Amino acid sequence: MDLRASEPDLATACAALDAADHAVWAQGQARRPWGVAWSGLGLEPPRRRSPDQIRHAAEARLAAEQAWAASPEGRVKCALANLQAAARALDHQAEALREAASRSPADARAAAPRRLAALSREARSALKALREARSLLV
Repeated sequence: MDLRASEPDLATACAALDAADHAVWAQGQARRPWGVAWSGLGLEPPRRRSPDQIRHAAEARLAAEQAWAASPEGRVKCALANLQAAARALDHQAEALREAASRSPADARAAAPRRLAALSREARSALKALREARSLLV
């Protein structure tokens, strides 16, 4: 797993933070006319962050995520998530093979080499993920 943040990751994080800021700002703007506010007693309207503030916040968030992923707990949880994803992919390939056999055994035999190759790839991936998780847990 590559723990260095790439520019697309930073751009995605910046866009997500900007969208969240905009949602809070828009909600605050929508609530402005609600009720009566006496001078000086109303809530401060939410302010949007500048692009530089958003970039710094996104960099900090990505750094925190990377630090967590590099921690022992993060490595174990990432390994277990990879194992779960590999198990789901293996199940998906096995289910596709079973469905093909249910529809037409002749078609299943014709597609068997391709489907079995995909099933073997997923099984190797799951075994690799299992070994990684076991090495971190034992």
